[in-house]
Amino acid sequence: MDIVDRLVELLVILVAAKVGAEVMARFRQPPVIGELVMGMIVGASVLGWVDVGDEGGVVATLAEIGIILLLFDVGLEIQLRDMVRLGRTAATVALIGVATPFALGYGASLALGIGGGSVEAAIFVGAAMTATSVGITARVFSDLRATDSDEARVVIGAAVVDDVIGLIILAVVAGVLGTDAGFRAGELASLGVRVLLFLGVAVAAGSLVMPHVLRLLAALRVPGSYIVGAIVIAISLGVAAEELAGLDPIVGAFVAGLIVGSADHVARIQGELAPIAYLLVPIFFLAVGAQVDVPLLLEPSVLGAGLVVAGLAVVGKVVSGLGAAGTSIRKLVVGVGMVPRGEVGLIFAAFGATQLAGTVGAEEVAIVVLAVIVTTLAAPLALGRLLQRSD
Repeated sequence: MDIVDRLVELLVILVAAKVGAEVMARFRQPPVIGELVMGMIVGASVLGWVDVGDEGGVVATLAEIGIILLLFDVGLEIQLRDMVRLGRTAATVALIGVATPFALGYGASLALGIGGGSVEAAIFVGAAMTATSVGITARVFSDLRATDSDEARVVIGAAVVDDVIGLIILAVVAGVLGTDAGFRAGELASLGVRVLLFLGVAVAAGSLVMPHVLRLLAALRVPGSYIVGAIVIAISLGVAAEELAGLDPIVGAFVAGLIVGSADHVARIQGELAPIAYLLVPIFFLAVGAQVDVPLLLEPSVLGAGLVVAGLAVVGKVVSGLGAAGTSIRKLVVGVGMVPRGEVGLIFAAFGATQLAGTVGAEEVAIVVLAVIVTTLAAPLALGRLLQRSD
């Protein structure tokens, strides 16, 4: 693919994303839904105008930068002291939101005979249902200007915890279903320690160092130095999260936002970040939709099983809202906010299609993808209505 083809593809992505977002906005629905649906339409399995299969391609790279910027911006919106205040509630919501969907997904897989009723397929489906999309939920709260609510802080905090737990589950699944016979409990413990160390050290050290770094950036005379410096911090922590702790870069970007958000000049960073985010964030959501194999999802056996699993996936996350019991936080908003699987669920699906190809078949992967689509499309609609009703 030459440079002209890549530019045309990027043109299609930007126009399609804005058209989809505009249509949803006119119906007073979260724009992210339109971006996802347009991605499915222009993707390789329908119109074939956009191909995001190349992991190192331009679209995939821009999409990854987009989600990093979104999570960085979300972190900026949240005061660290509020996260600490709501930490116990967020952790409780996260634990319920992992255990319940896993049990329901595992049981449904065995009952429906997915993958021949094998335990391996059941473990894979159950594990995939534990995911929560920080990006989708954060975008909905942001679109509805509700990021500063306690419900948003709990959901986003719980979703980040879910990502950490999901990483550990993914490692367990690799050990149980993969071909690496050398996987041991000690390796899992080591992984958990690395994750906790990264989060603790990043927040503690960053809170001490970041005010000095930001003052230095503010003193520079070259235009754009401040926002470039802030984005460098976000990407650097994203890279560190993956290289040092095996976490997805979006977790590091979120932590960077939390740290930077506790310092001065947050309004300036947000103002300069907004135009860049308007360009790159929609690319990520359209790319998620473009990866969906629409014809496979419409096969009766896959469609039926997938809808059942998707329904249970919704129930499993809505129940997690009970973790906010005893507080004034709206439990239904929290539960619905935890529903979308989005990019995190697709990571599980991609993992099954590649790393676990020897034990997980195309049917199981397709069912997981369908559940991801249903939860990702349905949750923003329900969450948007709940939040608008409470205004």
